[in-house]
Amino acid sequence: MGFFLFLYNVFLPLGILIASPVLLLWILVSPKTRAGFWQKLGCLQPRFVSQIQGLSKHKKRVWVHAVSVGEFNAIRPLILELQNHYAVVISTTTKTSQDLANRVFPDLPIFYFPFDFRPCVQTALKLIRPDLILITETEIWPNFIDMAGRVFKTPVFLINGRVSKHSYKGYRFIQPLLSAVLRHVRHFYMQTQADADRIKSLGTLPHEVVTVTGNLEFDINPVIDPVQRQILAHQLGVETGDTVLVFASTHSGEDEPMMALYSRMRKDFPDLKVILAPRHPERLNEIKSIISNKSLTYSVRSTLSESNPNEQPLVVLDTIGELLTVYSLATVAIMGGSFSEKGGQNPLEPISQRIPVVMGPDMSNFTVISRMILDNNAGYQVKSAPDIVGVLTELLTKPDIYGRVVDNGQQLLENNRGAKEILLVAIDTVLNPE
Repeated sequence: MGFFLFLYNVFLPLGILIASPVLLLWILVSPKTRAGFWQKLGCLQPRFVSQIQGLSKHKKRVWVHAVSVGEFNAIRPLILELQNHYAVVISTTTKTSQDLANRVFPDLPIFYFPFDFRPCVQTALKLIRPDLILITETEIWPNFIDMAGRVFKTPVFLINGRVSKHSYKGYRFIQPLLSAVLRHVRHFYMQTQADADRIKSLGTLPHEVVTVTGNLEFDINPVIDPVQRQILAHQLGVETGDTVLVFASTHSGEDEPMMALYSRMRKDFPDLKVILAPRHPERLNEIKSIISNKSLTYSVRSTLSESNPNEQPLVVLDTIGELLTVYSLATVAIMGGSFSEKGGQNPLEPISQRIPVVMGPDMSNFTVISRMILDNNAGYQVKSAPDIVGVLTELLTKPDIYGRVVDNGQQLLENNRGAKEILLVAIDTVLNPE
């Protein structure tokens, strides 16, 4: 263990000890924080242990880690390919991504990523014994990377990597630690040249271990089950030809202006239907209050069924894992998180379902993607929620413009695909050397 990693292991538990009263309170009052807590400590569930023990001895094992829903959705196409040839194990960090992963891949071993303490990490590594580890975006956990790459001699790839300007400034303060740890990553597959330059600087890495692949999210090609789509359409009360707006992944502070926008749009489009999908479904009571204050009638998705379909023009989507299918039923998607300085949500997901996107002023989590969308006339960006009215009016009244935006989106996806194939070749080269 190097000097800087030693310091990390001294100060990490010390910092947690000092902050323990606050952390304990946070754990007690937050169900999301409690989710998977014991798994993260290394107390793995018997079902997961049994699944690992039942993996084929004749297949190489690939451990894929995605922090949250966004990262998981980005690597879904890759996992679909990998599971045809390898034994895939998935870890996530958040409860929502854990729930989604279990829903999408019910037959794969899925668990919460361990806390970055050496005993927790060791427990997971000794059980899984992966032949390759894929870490998405920029999840740099020093103990995990050190133990996996140096102690267990497991190749580690950082895939779909990105280092924003903001993150880079913070990482520079711990550059000596990063330099000591990142040398144990076999290869870095970064989204852009800027990301590649930043990771090389942080890790003092040689050029040959860093490759620019483009963004894996452009390879998104989700297949929507037609039966499930039909069921969801019936339960949501959406029929062919309906005009449906999706307020996607909204954060606190965005729902009220979106409901004001909806009220305004109904005057010109009385048959308009809206699906409000909060980023955090646990905000349901807050959203109900906002809608009630606007004197709007609505349904809640979790209360709907085949025998009790929606009859209201507004539905609150309080479920996980249905947003992509909702996009396939929609006419336009308005991206939440971009009107409240949260950095936006992935605009490629609705584009993949052939609908235009409208983004707010803050798309800092998707700076490159949003710029490419605008440069290719595949979507819109506005300065504030009221400005959406003009954009929506144009899209909903001018079919030629609507069709052109949709076609531009499909062309954008097609022109930038390829990261998945690069990664599949790299993975095969490591796991099946000649």
